[in-house]
Amino acid sequence: MLYLFDGVFMEFDAHAADRLIAACRDVARTLQDQRGGRESASTAALTEFRGMFADCFRENVASERAARSELVNMLEDVARQVQDAKNAAEVEQRRLDDLTEWALASGWARAGGGFGVDVGPRPSTAETDRPVVSVETARQGLRVWASGSPAGASSADPDTLDSAVSTFRIHDDSDRASADKVSAAVSDFEEKCSWVHSDLHAVRGGLRRFLEDNHQDASRLSDIASTFRAAGGSGDVGQITVSNGVLVLATAPMTLSDSALLGYLSTASEADVKALSTIPGWQQTLRGMDPSKIGAWWAGMNPPAGTATAVAGFSRVQELLLTAAPAVFGALDGMPALARVRANQLNVPSLLRAAENDLESARKLSEFGQSHHDPNRTKMLENEVAYLNLVKAGDVQLYLYDRDRSRIVEMIGTPGSDTRHVITYVPGTFTGMDIFYTGGVQQVSSYLRSEVPGTVAFVYKDGRFPGEENTAGGPNLARIGEANDEKLARTSGQQLASFEAGMRTDPYLKGAEQTGIGHSWGLANLTSSEVAGARYDKVISLAGAGMLPDWKPQPTTQYSNLYYYDLLIHGQGVINPVTKKGVVWEGNNPIHRDEFEQHYYRGPHDDQLRAINTVEEGNILMENHNLIASDSEDNDKALRYMKKLVNQ
Repeated sequence: MLYLFDGVFMEFDAHAADRLIAACRDVARTLQDQRGGRESASTAALTEFRGMFADCFRENVASERAARSELVNMLEDVARQVQDAKNAAEVEQRRLDDLTEWALASGWARAGGGFGVDVGPRPSTAETDRPVVSVETARQGLRVWASGSPAGASSADPDTLDSAVSTFRIHDDSDRASADKVSAAVSDFEEKCSWVHSDLHAVRGGLRRFLEDNHQDASRLSDIASTFRAAGGSGDVGQITVSNGVLVLATAPMTLSDSALLGYLSTASEADVKALSTIPGWQQTLRGMDPSKIGAWWAGMNPPAGTATAVAGFSRVQELLLTAAPAVFGALDGMPALARVRANQLNVPSLLRAAENDLESARKLSEFGQSHHDPNRTKMLENEVAYLNLVKAGDVQLYLYDRDRSRIVEMIGTPGSDTRHVITYVPGTFTGMDIFYTGGVQQVSSYLRSEVPGTVAFVYKDGRFPGEENTAGGPNLARIGEANDEKLARTSGQQLASFEAGMRTDPYLKGAEQTGIGHSWGLANLTSSEVAGARYDKVISLAGAGMLPDWKPQPTTQYSNLYYYDLLIHGQGVINPVTKKGVVWEGNNPIHRDEFEQHYYRGPHDDQLRAINTVEEGNILMENHNLIASDSEDNDKALRYMKKLVNQ
């Protein structure tokens, strides 16, 4: 810190200036020294790189080269300007020193202490012009990784691309550290050398932009290399070709429109499809599309009638896509039912590995004693493995399966030109995954499929059900209140309505009669889907729980309620003393609604029922509740009437 005459501050720290000069010169020298290595790596990468993305890379190499030169010139200019400012500060310092010395001598002489001393003329009081340190923003061209139409193909050797990426990233790490030193030195200079008029925002901004662009180049080139490698390139194979569309998906998936994405997927090559399995972005785009658009796109790839294909009913591209992303297509609304079933069958090896690993872990826990081991979970996992092996063999058809989110929809029957009836069957409270594995909730649907020609049934569970135990898939009685939860029913109804919309895009299913059957809470799920916009020709309640308060019967829908006297029906007769309404769905139950045609049946042990105040009587009521959803001989009358209703 220096002083002006009469005690006015002149702020200029020579050490801060020297640090900025050194930092700028070091970075400029580093950027120059890197040119040869970067050029060599880029040239090697371009040797076998062909197509639109090679052209983009070539242009970006040229843009990077020009930007590097601009930055070198800018940094050298800053160093020169700061050196000039330092020189000016030194001139000003000497002037101030001379002026101070003259002032002191003059004062001493006037006081009589310097008689006969010649103090000389007064030095100049004119301040040295304060220098300006400022640079314009370095010109840096836009780096582009996708331009024009994604039609056509590109080819490359991924090993040479990865080699270039490695070089780029080494340089980037070095440049980032150097840029941080320059930025710190700029801040220090601006703080400690305020005597200078400085504007060095362009230095920080230029370096930041350069580093960001180089980082993007390395990331995009790495994505492209990974895509070529996934498609089968590298090693002895060397150069491989993939479509430009797959490279767009790898580098900038959000830039493809829905129609462009679907168009690309419908013409994907085998190499493209291999690469697709490693690229996540396009899958999210597909999930966001309207199911009818997905259905029309898939139908456009169907093989011509009578064409022999490797897998019956699927063209080569369709089978390639299902194989590449079975978990995606097996859960994608708008996909035809048989395509989803095929996708989930292809996904079984992955699902089995996960289930078998969980089973192995559960069995190991059993070695540590009962406190660590849940035998119910072990049994459920054993059942899951057996069930998935049935799917693998084609004996069970999965329309949807997500074991981690408790989502499963099993299709019973085969959609075809003879399909006349479609049933959506929703089971009730406590339904977990394990009861699907053991066949407990498929009984009514299997019966109707066998007894009513032209029937396809979907046994539906999309998410955790009320009272479902989280890990073992059995009942959790502490959560029974969820079966009376309006918010859960409303959300679940929206999900079921979405399922119905997607399922009915299938050309074999959309023209068929639609029947919804709900057991217990499943009826709340079904009627809530009506609130969300789903429509059914028939709704059959099997001891149904209730409806949302804003549910309204549809004028074109036939409603029926089949039941025994059971635990739920007993509860529907209980009144809340505070609200004066029923405790179950506030009395808005199918048994109390005239819109439902009522069909009551006597259970096999009803003669033993009296005041309903013993455990044995409670067990009979629970058995009756489950009986209506079974294929037991004791339920024969109800089953035959369900058959009649579906056939009407």
